[in-house]
Amino acid sequence: MTVRWIPTTDEVYSAIRRTHHQHMQVHGTITDLGEFSGCERIMTEWGLPGADYPLVKVDSKDGIASYWIAVITKDEEA
Repeated sequence: MTVRWIPTTDEVYSAIRRTHHQHMQVHGTITDLGEFSGCERIMTEWGLPGADYPLVKVDSKDGIASYWIAVITKDEEA
């Protein structure tokens, strides 16, 4: 399986998080307050418990947030 991240709007991200909040959990997170890269970055991926892949993520770089939704595809067999 391959996860491809597609940009989405804050409205779509917020609607998914608001509707499914009680069922979602953090699948991954990055917090760099500029100590390593020189720029601030906070990224969090959200998904359902037991799922192999997250559904949505928010990625904030230097205070500017971008929102993403996961598209999961089956890898082609050789």
